[in-house]
Amino acid sequence: RIQMAFTINQNGDIVDIKARAPHSVLESEAIRVAKKIPQMEPGKQRYQPVSVAYYLPIVFKVQD
Repeated sequence: RIQMAFTINQNGDIVDIKARAPHSVLESEAIRVAKKIPQMEPGKQRYQPVSVAYYLPIVFKVQD
């Protein structure tokens, strides 16, 4: 299980990606996948776009 956190900024871009995993290879893979997330619609507060922190747990199935 990889714990991943990132921020969706006012433009809808994924920034400040952080990952925690039992192995550094899994962390780097989770960050690589997060960078491929397409641009999203930003959060809105009082009709103004705002940055939103997002938490996403990822479970990799490791096969030999």
